[in-house]
Amino acid sequence: MKRIIYTEWLKVKNYRVFWVILVIAAIMIPAGSYVPAEIYTRQLKDAAKMLGQAPFSFPVVWQTVANISSYVTTLFGLLMVILVTNEYTFRTNRQNIIDGWDRKEFVYAKLFWVVALSLMAFLLSVLTACTYGFVYGDKPFSTENFIYLIYYWLQVVLTLCIALLLSVWVKRAGFAIVLFLGYTMMLEQTLVFMLKRSVGRIGGLLPLQTADELLPFPVVGKMISSADRYDDSIYLFGLLLYIAVVIYLVFRKILRSDL
Repeated sequence: MKRIIYTEWLKVKNYRVFWVILVIAAIMIPAGSYVPAEIYTRQLKDAAKMLGQAPFSFPVVWQTVANISSYVTTLFGLLMVILVTNEYTFRTNRQNIIDGWDRKEFVYAKLFWVVALSLMAFLLSVLTACTYGFVYGDKPFSTENFIYLIYYWLQVVLTLCIALLLSVWVKRAGFAIVLFLGYTMMLEQTLVFMLKRSVGRIGGLLPLQTADELLPFPVVGKMISSADRYDDSIYLFGLLLYIAVVIYLVFRKILRSDL
């Protein structure tokens, strides 16, 4: 495994595009919560108290930051698309096989990035929530709602896995990026809207939507009727199932196709 990680490091060490996007994604996590925190604590503080919860006080801050950070997830997925399609563009995947790699090791190398990028997003969100909870909050530290950051981490994992699957199927960077952005930013949301309007809450069971259902903004979440959604355990099961299925499809594609 050390050999795989070292090889992956060599591929990105001097890759400027990778580091630029990674830095932007990393900055966006704390930056995305800054403006809402300022607005709520300086202009809407009384309104938040009337609703019975302050979004940037413990323990609600975990859920708030998880919800806001989820909007940055696409950037990490974009990184995955670039990393994987570069393998096909520059034929480094074939060179790895020639050098003695097993096809499964190629998948393990990409799953390393799934783990690394998702943990990075998770840890940055944890640090952001802690910092904002202490700076903007008025309640003592609590881990009561920390589960929302676990949901967020799983959302990042699923998004990265979907990006990986699209990349190994399409192989071309431009086309893969268009498909990935089109699906995550428009197609699925359109399908969710249509399904929820026509057949009800089943629309919430589409892949990325399962995570969105688990990550409502605190104030908005309390306004959603339980009749309009399933229990959280259903969405969590669906989220884990999608991750497993997508990883299986990636292995199936790599092991059976021509590199």
